[in-house]
Parts: sequence; C-alpha cells; structure tokens
Amino acid sequence: MTISIIIFLLLALCPSKAEAQRISRSYNDQSMSKVLIDLDRASSFYHVSFIYNELEDFIVTKQIDDRPVVDALRDVIGYYPIAMHIGDSLITVECINKTDRRLIGQLTDEANRPVTFANIQLFSIADSTFITGGVSNENGHFVIPCSTNTAIMRITCIGYKTIERNVNISEIGTIKMTGDQYAINGIVVKGHHRVDKVDRSIFTFTDEQKKNARQTQEILTSLPGLRFDALSGKLNTMTGKSLKILVNGVEATDNDLKSIPVDKIKNVEYFTIPPARYADVGTLINIKTQPLDAGYAAGFDVMQAAWVAFNNSNLYVRYNKGNHQIAFDYSMQYRNNANCESEDSYVFTDGTAVSDYLYRGNYHFGYCTQDFNLKYAFTKEDDITFQAKFTPNLFTQFWRTDNDIEAHNNPLWQDGTGRQERKVRSFGPSLDLYLNKKMKNNQELTVDVVGTYYHNSQNDHNRQWTENVNKVLIDDDMRAKNNKYSVIGELAYAKSWGTTNLSLGYKATLAKSDYKIRNMLSNYDEYAYTSHNDNHYFYGEIGGKLRKLSYRLGVGGTYVNTDNDVTDYSKFYFTPKLVLSYPIKNGQVQLEVRSNPVLPSISQLSNSAKIYIPGLIETGNPYLESGNDNCAILSLNLSHPYFELYTQALVDYISNPICSSFKWDKVGDDRCIVMSPLNGNYELQYGGMVWGKLKPFKSELFTIGVYVGAWNDTYKSDIVGRQSHFRLPVNWEIGFRKGRFGASWYYNTVTKSINGPFLHKCENNSELSAFYQHKELRVQLTSVFFLRTPHYESETLPNDILQFRHWNEIPDQRSMVCLSVSYNIFSGKQKNVEKKIDNRDWDKGTL
Repeated sequence: MTISIIIFLLLALCPSKAEAQRISRSYNDQSMSKVLIDLDRASSFYHVSFIYNELEDFIVTKQIDDRPVVDALRDVIGYYPIAMHIGDSLITVECINKTDRRLIGQLTDEANRPVTFANIQLFSIADSTFITGGVSNENGHFVIPCSTNTAIMRITCIGYKTIERNVNISEIGTIKMTGDQYAINGIVVKGHHRVDKVDRSIFTFTDEQKKNARQTQEILTSLPGLRFDALSGKLNTMTGKSLKILVNGVEATDNDLKSIPVDKIKNVEYFTIPPARYADVGTLINIKTQPLDAGYAAGFDVMQAAWVAFNNSNLYVRYNKGNHQIAFDYSMQYRNNANCESEDSYVFTDGTAVSDYLYRGNYHFGYCTQDFNLKYAFTKEDDITFQAKFTPNLFTQFWRTDNDIEAHNNPLWQDGTGRQERKVRSFGPSLDLYLNKKMKNNQELTVDVVGTYYHNSQNDHNRQWTENVNKVLIDDDMRAKNNKYSVIGELAYAKSWGTTNLSLGYKATLAKSDYKIRNMLSNYDEYAYTSHNDNHYFYGEIGGKLRKLSYRLGVGGTYVNTDNDVTDYSKFYFTPKLVLSYPIKNGQVQLEVRSNPVLPSISQLSNSAKIYIPGLIETGNPYLESGNDNCAILSLNLSHPYFELYTQALVDYISNPICSSFKWDKVGDDRCIVMSPLNGNYELQYGGMVWGKLKPFKSELFTIGVYVGAWNDTYKSDIVGRQSHFRLPVNWEIGFRKGRFGASWYYNTVTKSINGPFLHKCENNSELSAFYQHKELRVQLTSVFFLRTPHYESETLPNDILQFRHWNEIPDQRSMVCLSVSYNIFSGKQKNVEKKIDNRDWDKGTL
C-alpha cells in the first residue's frame, strides 16, 4: 500500500514539475527548426519531436520572458500553419500542410519596418477560388504551404494599400507596403493618422513624428489642442479644459509618459467627450501600447531658472520581467520669489456711509510640491490584471506680505502698516488596489479601491497697526489642523457584441474630516469640528451604430449626503448623457447633451473664519447645497494633411451655483462684511470656439496652432443681481522642427472671465524656447513670460456692499530664462497596466 501511494504521488508531481519549469529566450530571424532544437535542449521534462527540413523555412522573431515550456512553444508557432500535440513527456510539432511548395517572403513599409499581422490570401488563377492563407509574424515574415505552382496573392492590412498580384509559389523576397486611406467604424482617413468615432478620435503617428520624439510625452504635443507648458513641465490644453491622460486605461503622470518609447505606441484615443466614469474631465487621452515584454526604462529631466529660485525636476525608473512590473517615479516643483508687488483696494458701502482702504504690499512667497509613485503590477494577458500603487504627496507653502495702508472715511482707524503670513503643510499618502478580470463572451469585470489620508497644518496670521505702532487694529491668528480620511470604491462591468457596447458601474466616495480650529469666532480657543461627505454614483451606458449615425446613451444617478456638526443635507441628481456623431468628408459632426452635479468642497462646508482687513471677514458655509450643470455642445472636427480643425458651439446652464457672496452682519460686537460661499441663482455661458493647426509643408517642419473663442458669461445672485461679460480669448503657438533642432513660441491674450461675483484676468503667459536633441539627450533654453511680467488681477462685479480690486506681479519672472536637460534610456518593451477605471481623492480639505 505504501509503495502504491509513493508511485501515485510521483506521477502526480510529474506534470507539476513540467509546468514549474520556466524559460527565457530571445530569437531574431531564426529558423523554426533551430528554435525547436533550442527549446528541446532547454526543457528538462519534455522532448520536442519534429522533422527538421519540414520546418526549416519558417522564420521566428520572438522575445520569451519567464514562460512555461509549452507556452513558449505556442508563442514561437504563432500564426504559422503548424500543429503541436502534447503527450505525457513528448511534444510533436508538424506542419499542417505537407506540400513541398511554399510561398515565402517578408512585408515591410516605406521605412523598411516590418508590417506585422497582415493577412496573406492565395486564390486560384483559374476561377479565383480561395486556396489557403497566412499571417505575417512580428518581423513581417510569412511562410504559406501551397500545392499549386502559381496563385493570385492578396495582402491586406489596416492602414496600407491592398496588394494583389500573380506569384509563383516560391521565395518572393521583400514586399513593400504603402499607406492608404482606410476606415474603422468611422470616417475615411489618410493611413497612420486619424479615425473619428462617436466620442473620440484615434490617432497613429507618422514616421517623422516618431523620429523627432524621444518619448511619449513629446509626441503627444502633435495632437490637436495639446501643448507642453514649460511653467509646470506638464501637458496642457490650448482651450484651458482639464486634461487627464491614461496609459492602457490607467491614469498616468507625465513621468509615466516619459518612460514609454514612441515605437511602443499602437494608437492614441483622444476623447472629446469622455465616458461616464470620467464625467468631470474636459479632455481625456488614452494611450494604447504594444504587447509587453521584459525591459527597463529610466530617465530624468531638470529645468532650472538662471537667476530665480525656480525648479522642476523629475526622475523615473521602470523594470519589467515576465508578468511582473515594478516602477518608481518622483517629481518636484520648487518656487521661491521675493520682492513681488501687490495692491488691494476695498470700498465698503453701508447705506449712505462709504469708506475705502488701499493696501500696497511687497510680498515673498514660495512652495514645494513633491510627488512619489511606487507601483507593482501583475498582468496575465487576456486574463487578469492586478496593480497596487502607493502614492505619498508632500506640500509646503509660505506667503509673507508687508503692507502700507491708507484708510479714508473711517473714524475707527487710520493709515498704518500690516503684515500677512500664511503657512501650509500637507502630507497625503494614498493606496490604490485595482483588479480587472476578462471573462467569456467579451465580458469584463473591474474593481478599484482607493484609500487616502491627508494631514494638514495651516496658519494664517494677519496683523495691522496704525501709524502709532502701539495701537493694534487686528491680530488675527487663525490656526487649523485637519485629518481627512476617504475611501473610493468602484465596480464596473462591460460587455460588447458586434458594434454595440454596454457598460454598467457603481462608484462610492466616503470621506470624513476632523478639524481642530482656532479663530476669531472661538475667541482663538481651539475647538473640534467634524464633517462627513458621501457620494454614490450609479451609471449605465450603451453605444453603437445606426447606419452612419453613431450614438452613446448614458443614464446615471448621483446621491449626495453631507453631514457636519451644524447641519446635514441629502439630495439625488439625475445625470443623463446623449452623444450623437455623424461622419462627413475628412471629419465628423458631434452633438453632446449632458447633466452633472456640482459638489461643494470640504473647505467650503467648514465653519472656518479669518479676517482680511478690519471689517471684512471670510467664513465657510456648512449650509451649502450642490448645484446642477446642464450642457449642450455641437462640434465639428476636420482632418487634412495641411491642417487640423476643431470648432464648437456651447450652451452651459448651472442652477444653484456655488460662489462667494457678501453681506453685512454682526460678528461679536462689530458690524462687518462677511464673505462666504453661497448658492447663487444661476450661471449661464454660451458661445463658440475654433482651434486649428496649420501645416504648410504637411509635416512638423513649420506649424501654426491658433485658438479663438467668443464667450458670454452671465451670473445672477441676490447680492450682485444679473451680470454679464463678453470675452474673446486668443492663444497661438508657432513651432519649428528640423533634424536635431527645434523652436516654439506660445502667446496668449489676456481676457477677463466671470467666476461667481468676481471678474478674474487669466495669466499673461508667453513662452519662447529652442532646443537641441541628440538621440536620448535634449538640451533646451526657454524664456518663460517672454517680454512680459507675470500679472494677476481680479475685481468684484458691481454691487451695493463691497467693491474690491486686486493685482499682483512677480518682477523676477519677467523673461525668465531656464535651462532644461533631459535624458532617458530604454530596454525591451514597457508594461503598462490596462486599468479600466481610475480614482483619486484630490481634495485635501485645507481651508
């Protein structure tokens, strides 16, 4: 009996031993026979049996990383007409078609790069009936056994002209394929450029664009409406919309983009209308990469101003092996500017009494933001994906202003001086656990859970004296500490059949903030304050085609609950969306109608308070309610070798908007103006924009990008009544690229826009840059705020309580010259998790 048990265990262990052995190999243009001999020698359990001459013509180019022997054999066989039979310890490999005649060749494009996975079909010359066929491998090679002497060969591949010719069944050498117009569920476009779908455009890149770019962040600037912002070191949109970038469905940092070489990009999805789970995003970019193999990526870039404390630094490292990946990246933004100038004017109106105050200041400010990302990913292709990401964030800020003060028509205080100081420190680690499982019948299930903790420390100290320094007007020392805890969980299901796609999901956001606050309302005694904010979002979307008309219909609901020490509030919002798209020559027309809630932040809901100047106090509002944003957009996209064009007409109506308000109130024994967030009556924006990029030489040699908008903003509340403002923003960017050298100039006109009861001027940016690039090294000189002094300005809309105007400038940054050095290296292919959903809590809760 004991012997029987031992024999049984040994037999049971044999397959485990075979399955446990994993091998790594690299083959480049090797014959199948030699590859099978090598795998046979590498295997300690299986013996690989085959006829040498039968498989000698088949060519293998394959990277194998930590794969079981059986899977390695399947990988090298690929699409070839070769069968594999597995016995207990013997694997037999044989050609399916035993004929001696074979059509052998290789497919390349105009740049001599292999054309992979092209279909090669052979038809009878006599009656055009189908004989046999095959598929080109990773190096463009194909071997097709065929019993006839001659045949009609037809080669097809997306993005290339179809080739059809009579051939002798033998070795026919290299066949060149050229780009052509093609269509994929959308409009016809020039090969390797753009395909338009209902809610997005799909881009591939030209050989020239790939040659000029070292990594993915650089090549994305060639997409419509995207530009590299030298001030932040990140990608931005020309239109000012918020931008989110994904890599295979997972949110990516700019450092993630730098670690992806351009030749690993399959295509880029450019969503002008993001899916339901990204309802708060203006523009969404999803980069799809090629199959993943072992390799590493590393690099750095540093941007330092010549005479100003201005620095952007980035470091990134990735390593892949088999199904595993580990990655780390770090980014820092540091600023420290002294001798800045500011001016604030206040006019208080209380019935017939009018008083005014003028603050002229010299200020010094600085901040440092540091972001860390540590990731581990396990991916089994077409099966399961798991990722764990740990992301700590460090933020410090200071601001110190010395003011000379003039006061008029107020008997309670006179001219004097003042000092305002602000210090903020924040630490925010986050842990993200993600799981995606692919199932039968084109189904997927995705789960994402994100836990975030923020610890914030904040001090706003405002002191003012009259000319007699012994008389202190105010000494407001507001201090706050808060710990915020949040959990975001999302469950998503997707299924597709034919051209129809269905997605269902539920997303829950649970947040709690514990404050310890000292301010004037508590007589500077510390008190505790707690708030809870829950958000539950249900959504469903279905998309497909009705002849030429493409559609996407979404139905969702958002339940919002706010609970704090003062009040609680709950409300349900219906969030529908409809997207229609119709193709036209070289483009498409889109219509989008949607509705989304507008949620208050934690700081707006707090009962914090601080003094701006004597008689003006800012507070939070625990009674704030959510608003609702209803929007309709009609857009037109056109693509041509000489230009890209995107136009849009928009109407956006927000009911119950959240904005600042002013009112006279009694605080303690004093009558003051209290500024706090309040729900207005409505906001209305309508107008249109045109973005275009002109390419006179049909290349990146010289390009001109222009954005022109015409917008009318209207705001109505009980404080300021109904106010309207028209603006005409114009931005442009001129680019030049020739060989290793390049240059660009970006400029924007300054316009004012309504934000609640305020008019804000946009930043007066201007960037002139020139660079030299050699292989993976780039050296660049950039003049930020070229021939302009950074100037920021805002003022209140006309009202009967407070007239306020503010401006500040940073003279040190005028025509600020910065030197940038960047370098990156790559090995193998990069593994990027195909993460279908992504969440993060960005609301720190600072006041």
